[in-house]
Amino acid sequence: MSYSNFKDPVGLLKRMLASGNRAAYFTILREGLGVALKPLDWLLQGAERRRIRRAKPSDLPLILILGGSRSGTTLFYQTLAQYLPVSYFNNLSAPFPRSPITAGKLFSRFLRRGKKTFQNYYGSVSGFSGPNDGFHIWNRWLGEDRNAVPAQIAPEQVRDMQQFFHAWHEAFGKPFLNKNNRNSLCVQLFYEAFPRIVFVEIRRDPVYVIQSLIQSREAVQGSKYIAWGLASTDSDPGTDPLSYVDDICRQVHAVEAELDEARSAVPDAQYIRVSYESFCQNPAGVVQELSRRIWGAELPAAQLSDLKPFENTNRKRLSDAEFERILLRVNELYGQTA
Repeated sequence: MSYSNFKDPVGLLKRMLASGNRAAYFTILREGLGVALKPLDWLLQGAERRRIRRAKPSDLPLILILGGSRSGTTLFYQTLAQYLPVSYFNNLSAPFPRSPITAGKLFSRFLRRGKKTFQNYYGSVSGFSGPNDGFHIWNRWLGEDRNAVPAQIAPEQVRDMQQFFHAWHEAFGKPFLNKNNRNSLCVQLFYEAFPRIVFVEIRRDPVYVIQSLIQSREAVQGSKYIAWGLASTDSDPGTDPLSYVDDICRQVHAVEAELDEARSAVPDAQYIRVSYESFCQNPAGVVQELSRRIWGAELPAAQLSDLKPFENTNRKRLSDAEFERILLRVNELYGQTA
């Protein structure tokens, strides 16, 4: 795992330990296991390569969740992984970047579906069966930078990616689901590589995405001026004390513009957009609608009976000066009042 996007890893570790967040503690454990299990990962990689090489083409779909950082993608991912008949990268696979399929087949029998919980820590969730962004896999083809993608990907890398997912589907026998915010910049690439792909974008009121990114910079990077999240840039505190607000506003708008352009090139049947606010209000209804659109069938009502509304966290949490600057910039960028 690369930590190049984290400017103060030691400070981050201290903040995670002080957070009181179970998902933060589990993330530390998971990273420690990644170091301890590295020899086993190396040992399994030969079997992994043979499995991938021999895999036959699959017609099962890939379902990729799209959206900018702090737009609700992790909560959405957790929910769909719990209630839809899918496979996904889980936290068990994270210590095995060279052999995730082989390790998953070996050890998944020991996994227990824990109590349904939707807590997360800036994209990381707890439990070995919990869904994982899968940077340890996607980095094979997209590079180590978590917040940007390369201008080009070689054809042989695309073929390697296709063959990997053929092997994944062969091993687990279910459509593949994943959320990784960086993949929002790769829609055209994935659409060309995977004919059966379905994109599900979750979009949140940009005012509150921006607010959450400001808070995230402090929690993850230790400073509002240090970049964090998809398509982010560092801010200069010397020119304007609120420069970070402007930079984050442009960051959020740029990601949404990228998604709007990508959506126009994908058939409606393969690109579904969901409102974060509607999802929080009626998650069972949203999951049921996705089941109808992707599989053409409804889930049994009893299967969704325990899926209750989520708290909508769209409320002011910043200073008046920060929040007013957000409203001003959003109005300028989007041409509408917030």
